[in-house]
Order: sequence, then C-alpha cells, then structure tokens
Amino acid sequence: MTSRRTLLKTGLAGGIVLAAGGLAATIAGRDAAADRAGVLRAVIPALLGDALPAARPARGAAVERCRETVDAAIAGLSAASRRELDQLFALLAMPPTRVALTGVAGAWESASDAQVSAFLGRWREHRVALLQSGYQALHDLVAGAWYSDPASWTAIGYPGPIAL
Repeated sequence: MTSRRTLLKTGLAGGIVLAAGGLAATIAGRDAAADRAGVLRAVIPALLGDALPAARPARGAAVERCRETVDAAIAGLSAASRRELDQLFALLAMPPTRVALTGVAGAWESASDAQVSAFLGRWREHRVALLQSGYQALHDLVAGAWYSDPASWTAIGYPGPIAL
C-alpha cells in the first residue's frame, strides 16, 4: 500500500517535471532576438553607467550600437553557447521568470537603472553559481562589445592600435 507521503512526493515530482517541460516548450518557441534586445536595452545602461554618453540621443545610439555588437558576438559563438544564451534571455524576458529571478515586476522598458543594477548586483554575489554565471555572461558580453568599439576608445584614453 502506498503511503500518503509517497503519493504527495510523487505528485510534487510529477508537477515539477510537467512545469519544467512546459517552460522548456515555451522557451523553445520564443523569438530569441526580440528577447535579447529587450533585456539588453535595460542591462547595458546599468552595466556601463557613466561610460555611456550623458546626452539622451547619443546615449540611446550608444546603447543600440552596443546591443548590435553583442548580437554580432553571439552570432559568432558555437551553437551550444548560443542556445544557452537564448535560454538565459528567454528566462529574463518572460514575465513570471523575470519577476522570480530578478525582482523586476514590469517590462524591461519601464525598469529603472537602479532596479536593473540591484538585480545584477544580487546575481553577481548570489550563492547559486548558475546565477553568478548568468551575471558573468551578461557582463562579459556587454563590456566586450562596448570596449571593442572604436567609438568608445577616446572616453577611456585608448588611442587605438599602433599603426605599422
């Protein structure tokens, strides 16, 4: 005879498996480029802060240029790495997982730099290594894209490569 405890454990495990399967199916059907764009438009200003131009039109253009460079960098990665990043951006884009994982309740477009910075800080120091890895991926993609762009070199005093 099955005990009530075993029945509850089995039911809970089955529910978790069904939820994970539903989440995986939802992630698989999402538009990866759109998810990435929305998240990056919020994350780039929070990560780069004062490195971005202060003036509104120039700031927006710099964020878009960085986002496009991140897209190009991701396109050059292995298929497995692209899939992992697509999953990360999908989780950050979907409202239920965005709220659960980041604490950002509204859409990324309406999130303040302070909200985004707070979530990034929590992930950077989180005890769960997977969230730390997520922060590291976002940080490295954005910083690499920003500092590989010759337009950002003058702000950091880098004259560019030596001409031979």
